[in-house]
Amino acid sequence: MTKIFLSIIFSASCIIANAQIKGALIDSANNKGIEHVAVGLVAKTTGSDTSYILTDEKGQFRFDVTPSSDFFIVINNLGYAPVTKFVARDATQTTIDVGNIILTTQSKLLDEIIVQGPPIVVKEDTIEYRADAFKVKENAMTEDLLKKLPGIEVDRDGNVKAQGKSVTKVRVNGKDFFGGDVQTATKELPANLVDKIQIIDDYGDQSTVSGIKDGDADKVLNIQLKKDKNKGFFGRATVGAGTEKRYEASFTGNYFNNNTQISMFGNSNNTNQSLFNFGSFGGGGNRGMSSMMRMGQGMMADMGGMSGLSNAFQSGDRGFTSSGQNSNSGITTNNSIGFNYRDQWGKRINVYGSYSYSNRNNNALQFTSQQNFYEDGSFINNQDNNSTTIGDNHRIYFNIEYQVDSFNYLKVSPSITYAESDASNNTLFDYAKIGGDKTSDGSNTSNTSTISPNISGSVLFNHKFTKKGRNFSVNLSLGSSASNSDQDVENITNSYIMPVGTFSQNQFINQNNDNHNYGVRVTYSEPVSKTRSIDFNYSHNNNYSSNDKQTYDVDPDTQEQTFIPFLSNNFENNFYNNRFGVSLRTIEKKYNYTLGVSAQPVDLQGRSITKDSAYAPIRRVSIFPIARFAYNFSRSKALNVNYSGNATQPTFTQLQDVLDISNQQYAYRGNPNLKPAINHNINITYNNFNMVSGKVLFTNLTFSTIQNQIVNNNIRNGNAGSQLSIPENVNGYYNATGFYTFSKPFKNRKYVITLNGNVNYNHNINLIDSIRNVGQNWIARQGFNFEYNLKDWLTFGSGASYSINDVKYKSASSNPLSSLQNSSSNAWIISSNINVDILKNWVVKYDFDYTINNGLANGVSKNLAIMNASIEKQLFEKKNGIIKLAAYDLFNQNTNISRSVSANSIIDTRSNRLTRFFMLTFTYRLQKFQGQKPQNNRGKAGSMINIGL
Repeated sequence: MTKIFLSIIFSASCIIANAQIKGALIDSANNKGIEHVAVGLVAKTTGSDTSYILTDEKGQFRFDVTPSSDFFIVINNLGYAPVTKFVARDATQTTIDVGNIILTTQSKLLDEIIVQGPPIVVKEDTIEYRADAFKVKENAMTEDLLKKLPGIEVDRDGNVKAQGKSVTKVRVNGKDFFGGDVQTATKELPANLVDKIQIIDDYGDQSTVSGIKDGDADKVLNIQLKKDKNKGFFGRATVGAGTEKRYEASFTGNYFNNNTQISMFGNSNNTNQSLFNFGSFGGGGNRGMSSMMRMGQGMMADMGGMSGLSNAFQSGDRGFTSSGQNSNSGITTNNSIGFNYRDQWGKRINVYGSYSYSNRNNNALQFTSQQNFYEDGSFINNQDNNSTTIGDNHRIYFNIEYQVDSFNYLKVSPSITYAESDASNNTLFDYAKIGGDKTSDGSNTSNTSTISPNISGSVLFNHKFTKKGRNFSVNLSLGSSASNSDQDVENITNSYIMPVGTFSQNQFINQNNDNHNYGVRVTYSEPVSKTRSIDFNYSHNNNYSSNDKQTYDVDPDTQEQTFIPFLSNNFENNFYNNRFGVSLRTIEKKYNYTLGVSAQPVDLQGRSITKDSAYAPIRRVSIFPIARFAYNFSRSKALNVNYSGNATQPTFTQLQDVLDISNQQYAYRGNPNLKPAINHNINITYNNFNMVSGKVLFTNLTFSTIQNQIVNNNIRNGNAGSQLSIPENVNGYYNATGFYTFSKPFKNRKYVITLNGNVNYNHNINLIDSIRNVGQNWIARQGFNFEYNLKDWLTFGSGASYSINDVKYKSASSNPLSSLQNSSSNAWIISSNINVDILKNWVVKYDFDYTINNGLANGVSKNLAIMNASIEKQLFEKKNGIIKLAAYDLFNQNTNISRSVSANSIIDTRSNRLTRFFMLTFTYRLQKFQGQKPQNNRGKAGSMINIGL
């Protein structure tokens, strides 16, 4: 019987007939149907393939395409004894009812059979990938695994996107790893340790414990490790040297003993590799509350409401093969070290935290061609910039979770960061009227020293009452941060129009920015039936900020400083934000929804200490609906609809009524009368995975609008092309974004075809010379990728993508504006990569991208051919030693090219990147685990069902 059973499992069928096969699985213990069980259909004749389907909630199954010969029904489900049922095929039958198949429990089933679940499981807030279903090469890292997963994109920086949205945090076994730093985990954890990859829509810790979702969800990556890899030691060390004086040295060491996890990472290199990302700060304990009060309108403030519309697909820097290179502009030397700790203190206390340090030295060269449009003229500004930045970053996260008892939970999360940097920047510029003569040229030079300490913490308490569904939680947060800087600025301008001459300016600017904030959020749930509850929530946040800016004129000969009152100001403001909400939450087996309403009073108060004057306080109340709907069609198909709204305060820079002419070509003045912006967002997500064919479809549609959007009013200043920007409130902005990924595997993922695309439309309201106009910006991309996997020795991929960035300007009367130039640029990217084992223990790799850019400014537009290749030899019996010779940017063309569009500007940029060099490295890997041993797929009396692919 065992031989027959094994031959059935590893065989295939001849599926050609059009009859229907149906039946049901019944639990012998309770005589009820068993849902979500994989039922296999195997033809008796050829035995070359197997079809699978899952039972529904009543335990019923149905095959619409059946074999023409006799067949077997095979069931292997964890916890039940395996069943094989032979069915004789009658060619005259159009419906074959195999009846009820009784399953009996079997407690020792794990010793006899390995059951592998579906490769992808779609849940309401989580998409789960089974790592073993996606083939990666030996010695691959988690980042390599992520690149195989449909719906997930990894750029050459190591930044991860899931379903078109950026992943903001990473966890390992459900807990933050190195403070949630995504690249640290994905680049340093080996792929063979991973059991599952989960992409989670995370609404914060308070939502997790209370069940009440509020605000916008963050995308969080959770790496679930295999149980047999959770007790032991693993690590690696790498040393390398190359041409152009390139070098690298790194190590990782990890000790795991169930709940005890200790990791230490270190890295030193001048090849643009970054071990840690210090670009963002957040301990995670108060994420749900902070989403209510987004701090600042940085994107729209800097670019007048059309920022962030850069066409990243026109960058030639598409990724170095297996190197972890960082694509930040310039050449960077990094020295980093970090420590991560997790442990269980007794039965009820769980602790985890990390310390990270990085010293970074970056030198960047950048050429920018910026077209500035005004109502009565247009200018082009070309800039050559040389900048050097040296910085140190420290970051400490810690979390203590105390499960007091089965009803009470407490979490304390303190965080500290400290950063200091010295930056020098030298820019050569020239201005000319478009189609006309040069109006001015000159240089801007600045040297800036900055110190930025930050300390914050949160306390979360949750209480579950004895009545099921009744719940109370409270989240407290405190924070204090500062940014203190000294800046020496020199500006030399040669004017070729009246007034003709050379003008110089030397300034010293001292700024001390302080920020203090606190917040509290309380939620309470009261069940009104088995499936319904009423949720109440209240939050209060206060943010106090002050900015003391002192500007001095510096005599270039004597260095004597003279205070300039009209360029200085000591300013402070308080932003109070309250929110009251009530909603009805219904949870059924297939669907759930939440409907309610919330009110958000905001109070913004500010005053100038220097001028001894208070600005008129801004008070308003906004009403937001609360609406969420989720429908779970099955384990592989789900629909989610979510609305969110919040108020956003202006930054202190935007509010400060003081002139900034440190860059005379781009002067800036704040506006103390700015109102808070009101944001409304609707998000629709549909995810579908076909268990039988393996087809994947992920889609997302987002619509957002902003009342009192903060944009820059860009006012022409003279006839040389310089401008003055003042932030103001406008209405009329909206944005729509769509994303999709479709993937289809063939022959157990031997071949995989993937289509993915996104489109973004921005309807922007701009102010140019105080005149309102509309900017319509389309950014779209369509990509195709083919992947070929031949057993374990060959991986090949090729693809192509096309992207377009189109912008049109119109006046309030919807007529085109003659002085504002419409523009369109596009790019084609053709790519290919290979990873192949040759001879014995030799591996060859290459990665090639060819980018064709069209429509960019002269001096920026360039077609790029980027190729990286390597050959490596695996050493020792366990292949845990690797010596590799790698060549990067073989054609010596690596550069970064991009376009961005703002209210009255089209900015084309070319930045330097790390160009051609060769590197010889040696890597030694060590993995030693105890406890549960990996099970062999062909162990004695064992067999495996692989569902879906």
